[in-house]
Amino acid sequence: MSAPLQPREHLNDHADVVVAVMRPFHKPSRRYWVAVALLAAVVVLGIVAWVYQLRQGMAVAGYRDSSFWSIYIANVIAFIGVSYGGAVVSAILMLAGASWRAPLVRLAEGVALVTVLIGAAFIVPHLGRPDRLAGMVIHANVASPVFWDMVAILTYTFATFVFFLLPLVPDAASLLDLHPAELGRIRRFLFRAVSRGWVGSPHQRRVLHSSMTTVAILIIPLAVSVHSVLAWAFALVSRPGWHESIWAPYFVVAALYSGVALVIVVTAAFRRGYHLEAFLSERHFVRLAYIMVALGATYVYLTFADLLPSAYVGEHGPTEIIYGMLLGRVAVWFWIFVVAGTILPILLVGLPRTRTIGGVVTAAVLVLVAMWIKRLIMVNESASYNRLTNSFGDGFHFTWVSVSVTLAGVAAVALLLMLLFRLVPLLSIAEIQAASPTTDEQAPEQSLSKEASRGRAAGRAGAVLLVVMACGGVGLAKMQPAYADTHPGAPLAGTPTIAVKAMEDGPDNTLTATVTVNGKPVEGALVNFFESTTMFAPGDNKVPLGSGETDATGTVVVSYVAAVTGPRAITATYFPTVMGDPVVGTTSLDVKEAASRFSPSPALALAGVGQTLVFILFGLVALVLALLIAQVGVCRGSGATGHDRFSWWCWGRGSPRR
Repeated sequence: MSAPLQPREHLNDHADVVVAVMRPFHKPSRRYWVAVALLAAVVVLGIVAWVYQLRQGMAVAGYRDSSFWSIYIANVIAFIGVSYGGAVVSAILMLAGASWRAPLVRLAEGVALVTVLIGAAFIVPHLGRPDRLAGMVIHANVASPVFWDMVAILTYTFATFVFFLLPLVPDAASLLDLHPAELGRIRRFLFRAVSRGWVGSPHQRRVLHSSMTTVAILIIPLAVSVHSVLAWAFALVSRPGWHESIWAPYFVVAALYSGVALVIVVTAAFRRGYHLEAFLSERHFVRLAYIMVALGATYVYLTFADLLPSAYVGEHGPTEIIYGMLLGRVAVWFWIFVVAGTILPILLVGLPRTRTIGGVVTAAVLVLVAMWIKRLIMVNESASYNRLTNSFGDGFHFTWVSVSVTLAGVAAVALLLMLLFRLVPLLSIAEIQAASPTTDEQAPEQSLSKEASRGRAAGRAGAVLLVVMACGGVGLAKMQPAYADTHPGAPLAGTPTIAVKAMEDGPDNTLTATVTVNGKPVEGALVNFFESTTMFAPGDNKVPLGSGETDATGTVVVSYVAAVTGPRAITATYFPTVMGDPVVGTTSLDVKEAASRFSPSPALALAGVGQTLVFILFGLVALVLALLIAQVGVCRGSGATGHDRFSWWCWGRGSPRR
């Protein structure tokens, strides 16, 4: 029989920890089975909806040709993102030596493990055809960020599993020693497999702590890399609203922000369900809330840093998307995110009256809902923007299929957590026992004073942040777009007009546009030329032909080579103001001769460097996996003889080291 982690006398001092851990292993109540049945029904409905989608196509899930990425990929981002909150916060607090984290670690690491599995599973309905998953491996494109996102997710998932597994070793041994009969046959088999060889010697504890520290160090850059690569899957596509260099840190901070919120919600649910008030006090929620609000303030800053430059420059595509968020078709949802995802959580945590468990949980729920809305806006707005017509097409709309599949993912997270903690200890016995008495426990009055001081500081910081946000909003509303002066002199009053001419010379065509106001030429006006076509889709689809600025006579000339013959409708547009309506001129051109515009791409200057980088990245992945496997081997290997059979690192040449 395995010995407990600590001497029996020490363990008896913490018998209440073991009693609390054993509660989920007892016969469940009727409410538990009702909750399991309801959650399972939602999951089954989601599976039925997905099967229906497989038979009928992606249209039944609300997808369109103009909205090729939408709710499912937003779910991938959201669910994988919240996984980092559990893993990274637990890892950072462990490395920082924060003893108050001890009752939280098992819940946080369980959240990390379950949500990354559900988030990765959303890739299946997103693809539409599950058989295409094999193609990502068989026909892997190592130049694609999607491939490296798959590699990063798989590596991070394995690291999360190891991070969850290692602390189970001493807990399994302790429970086997104390309550073998109450564990049941399945748990006894699992706990014996996990804790084989553990006797709780000082050397074993040092090895375990060293391995957990190594995994904690590894899991932080892994989590950052996964969401960075996922962000680059968007940012490396030349679409307005996605092609942003700030998206990698933007995605990482969003993941941590919503991840901490989910840890708060899950902790509150299990605290109430299994009566863990003695271990999870209000100070745990308040401290997690401080972390959440700090990440939320960072996310607000990154949101402004993402939107302001595009809005200020006034490029047509990003401007249309930002206008749609602020005042257009998704403005209601965007402002719900702003209010529910930033302002209300800061107020709830910043005000002493609402800085309670209920207030913190309410703030966390608001963050989770608002951040999912924000991710759906980020994905859907750019995906539905038509670059040919510079307008939004028929975007994604909710259907019972997409809603059912999404709710099934939410229910699956809750269901798997309930089942997981019926199988493994809900609290980390070893870490709670190892945590030294904190200052809060030794001096309650001093602790309350410190908490009150922190609360007042948080309230002041929240108030300052809200004032800054309000000033920034006023400044944004008052800010004028930056565009060049249309001509050297004073602006001309009146309505501009454009006269367009087109001439053919074989396959070469010359387009001329003249911009005037009240008969006077406009110098420096940017004119864009388009050709209407129905080749790609029904309707008036405009293909860009070129652009230029007018000279002193108000004239601009653009030449292009026709790709197809036949009558063509030519359009020239000029925007007097960035946010205003364009001035449009049209003409017709009968193309008699055409030539292919295709030309092979030139050789990439850094192609050799890219190939070398692929081998380096594969080497780094292999090194990380080897380190993770080594930590499991260190803590699970066994010697041939002797009492201390925990690890082959515990041995010298035939004799155990103490």
